[in-house]
Amino acid sequence: MFRLALTPKWLGSLLLVLVLVTCFVGLSAWQVDRARYKNDVTASAGVDEVKDFNDVMNAQAPMPGILADQRVRLSGQWIPDAQVVVPGRMQNDESGYWVVTMFAPDGARLGDGVTVADADEKTIAIPVVRGFTTDEHTAMTSEARGGQVELTARIGPIEGPVEGNDLPDGQVRTVSTSQIINMFPDLLTYSGFLIPETAGGAAASVGTDGLEQVPTTTTRDEGGFDLQSAVYALEWIIFAAMALYMWFQLLRDDYVRRRLGEDSQDTEKSVEYVVVKPAGDATIAPEVMSGLTGLPAHRHGGQKPGKKSGKRSAKTGGKTDGSTSTTDPADADPTDTSTTGGN
Repeated sequence: MFRLALTPKWLGSLLLVLVLVTCFVGLSAWQVDRARYKNDVTASAGVDEVKDFNDVMNAQAPMPGILADQRVRLSGQWIPDAQVVVPGRMQNDESGYWVVTMFAPDGARLGDGVTVADADEKTIAIPVVRGFTTDEHTAMTSEARGGQVELTARIGPIEGPVEGNDLPDGQVRTVSTSQIINMFPDLLTYSGFLIPETAGGAAASVGTDGLEQVPTTTTRDEGGFDLQSAVYALEWIIFAAMALYMWFQLLRDDYVRRRLGEDSQDTEKSVEYVVVKPAGDATIAPEVMSGLTGLPAHRHGGQKPGKKSGKRSAKTGGKTDGSTSTTDPADADPTDTSTTGGN
């Protein structure tokens, strides 16, 4: 089998398999790298660089995931009447409420190709988390002040809507723009919300009037081991092992086929005979054995050439043609009553 593996056909197929195995191992290494560093926030993402809000966000348009946690700078005014309270939020191991107020950025614009009926009559605004409190009454009565505000904030990805029919009026379970817009139909909004880092101006209203400022923790995972990528890495190693096993199995099958072919040719050269004796015979006829072995029949108990067979005729004593006839007692017929001599 080793000699067969060294033939050009199998060496070529082995080379192809080794190329595939190299690719599989490389993909596995790549997945291991992703498992270790997939969730790391890299400096190249630029999320810590402060960018102009209107350069990265457009109203009524989907927000790319890469913008999550992006730092932005914007100015505008609060819309005090457009405010919701979100219960069930945790801060400093305490459960409490977020106070979320709509904020109208200066220079806001719709996304490219987006058309909205009566857009000129509506205000573009984005939800902003003004603060946290453990007291429901404080959350429900807190109000933003009017006037110009300058914010530096991080963009948070919008949350999915959750039914909150059991909540008091003015409360929602998530910061969902679809729910907020249903509550304030005169507004147009974004696919995200803001968590302020700093607020300037007389109407800042962030972390004031009994509210604690919400920390701008990133929504991305800060590193860690990604189990899904680790499983993919293991799968690529299995594929590499399977490729080598399949090559070996095909080589082995070819070797076995060749061996069986040689054995069948040897079998055709050596012919086996089966001799069937007639019923009742104790021995095989000498002539049949002679045909099988190639030896003379008399070597198998047959009559020697030139020796007469059968019964001898009964004769009286005397000479015939000047020779004496001798009868072998063993060949004599016991039923023959003829005399063998003179009386």
